[in-house]
Amino acid sequence: MSEMPLKQIIDAALSKIGSVADVNTVIGEPINLPGEVTVIPFSKVSVGFASGGSEFGGKNPRPDGDAYFAGGNGAGVSVSPQGFIVVEQGKVRLISLSDPSSYGEPKDAVNKTLDGIDGLITKAPDIIEKVKEFVAERREKKAAKKAEEAAEEAIDEIIADELGD
Repeated sequence: MSEMPLKQIIDAALSKIGSVADVNTVIGEPINLPGEVTVIPFSKVSVGFASGGSEFGGKNPRPDGDAYFAGGNGAGVSVSPQGFIVVEQGKVRLISLSDPSSYGEPKDAVNKTLDGIDGLITKAPDIIEKVKEFVAERREKKAAKKAEEAAEEAIDEIIADELGD
């Protein structure tokens, strides 16, 4: 009897892991670039899984005399990009993210794209900071404009009260 609940727990967990870490996670969708160039990303997928269960009697036994069952499991999935397979004019080459010398000269479309992505990642913190500064400046201007409008309304009210008396 205790095998069934544990088997159900394991089957449910493994089916969920399988839906996350399938072949499309390891070998990505091909990306077609101009000039008959196809780039296929690939990643390393690591999966960890643990499961267990136990029967126990407890202070209040079941009416049918069977033991209670308690079980649980845990899992983790890690996906790490490793590189790209490049098919260009009938030639295949591997670009490894861990080996910059595999990038080659930045003359072709693939390496220009990789250099652009690398440059964007490098500049991302500066871009984010500039966006934050821009948003803060806009908020300050809006707040100043609201304060100015409120002051004008107050002055208009005072003038109206004075003239109305």
